[in-house]
Amino acid sequence: MGDLNETVAPTGLGLSCQTSASAVNAAHVDVAAFTAGLAARVSQRATGVAQADTSYLAQEAASTAAVAAVFQPMIGD
Repeated sequence: MGDLNETVAPTGLGLSCQTSASAVNAAHVDVAAFTAGLAARVSQRATGVAQADTSYLAQEAASTAAVAAVFQPMIGD
């Protein structure tokens, strides 16, 4: 809201709606910048989750193999 008050009214002849249009255009720029930043953070978070999932699955596979190696000699006897 504070940015709307910073919009400078055009000097000289012009339509009264020009100030409002300038404020709306400035707000659109801010929203576009925020959206781009948010998309970047979401993408980074998704990448981190995918890496954590891969690591978890690898750890589970290693644990399963270790448990199987311990119990395999007992099952064969």
